[in-house]
Amino acid sequence: MRRMSVSKQMGNGVRNRGERAGSAGCEAAGPGVGPFQARMELLAGRALPAPARMAAPPATNENVRKSMRGNKRADTRPELVMRARLRAAGLSGYRLQWKVPGHPDVAWPGKKVALFVNGCFWHRCPHCNLSLPKSNVEYWVVKFARNVERDEQSRAALEALGWKVHVVWECQLKKKTIDATMAKLLPALAEELGKELAAGSDGRPG
Repeated sequence: MRRMSVSKQMGNGVRNRGERAGSAGCEAAGPGVGPFQARMELLAGRALPAPARMAAPPATNENVRKSMRGNKRADTRPELVMRARLRAAGLSGYRLQWKVPGHPDVAWPGKKVALFVNGCFWHRCPHCNLSLPKSNVEYWVVKFARNVERDEQSRAALEALGWKVHVVWECQLKKKTIDATMAKLLPALAEELGKELAAGSDGRPG
């Protein structure tokens, strides 16, 4: 999640809010093909089950376990960090999980501006190049594909309704990257909202 916005500079992909947390690492699956894409192509012709809700398999390593434990529906740490930066920059007046497609984490309904804070693990961050868990591969292929598809559908639906959509990834809110992220995001939001950024504000809480 139209003109080139900061969300596109920071990476496409909007998510249906829900699953979050991080992971790391990627194994090569051929020139220009990541493991997720390769597995998707491998399983494309197979009739995988498509129930409305699948039970998650048990975690097989510590990274996956941490990601699954961090799967909160709201008020995750990245969301709280983002909201603190918005308030410090004078961009308050937002609503949380507004009832429009995708339920944006932060929304300004009057201006039709939406902001999604995506967890890298669950929503397949384009910056992290995450590998699939090595066990229960078919489950994860289907699960991640559905998440990505919902994200794309939510973004398209919002834009069709005239919303401006921004996406920030969990990894872009880490200590080493957050200032650069805010330097691009906050001015774009201020312009769309018709607001002035707080004097001398870089979005850092006081």
